[in-house]
Amino acid sequence: MSQRSATHRFVRYWWVWAIGALVAWAITAAAGKGFAIIELELAGSAAKADEVMRGADVDAVRATILWDFLFLALYAPTLFFGSLWAREQFRSPLQQKVGLAAAAGGLVAGLLDVIENLAMLGYLNDWGGLSDWMPLAAVMAIPKFAFVVFAIAYIVAGAVFAVRRRLVDG
Repeated sequence: MSQRSATHRFVRYWWVWAIGALVAWAITAAAGKGFAIIELELAGSAAKADEVMRGADVDAVRATILWDFLFLALYAPTLFFGSLWAREQFRSPLQQKVGLAAAAGGLVAGLLDVIENLAMLGYLNDWGGLSDWMPLAAVMAIPKFAFVVFAIAYIVAGAVFAVRRRLVDG
């Protein structure tokens, strides 16, 4: 099997990654026992993070962050391969270039999420004596969310085009 056909299979079956990501998301959410990790991601300072963490089960929050590594390892390829699949649904060169940007954005989102998770763990574990890891987490989280939303929107648009084409072309 050629490398091109193997890559094509990943693109064609991108939805398998999506199912895995949804399962990992459910596990990650369950590990938090109701804790909204997004509040910690966007806290922006140790003082605000301390407020967010007040009354929270620190071990559950750590578990959520650790499970998030599995989630990001699945959602980043989902966004990458899903965007490449969606790209095939468009005919315009501009729309296809946007698809490459969405695919790259999916991978960048995963990388930003790794840094964000490490920053949150640094805050929780007081790594390196750095007094405030939380600005780094927030700086990584904001563009991460933008890249994720952009890639999802592109994939949804590609799905709409694919369905429309099947309905119109038969």
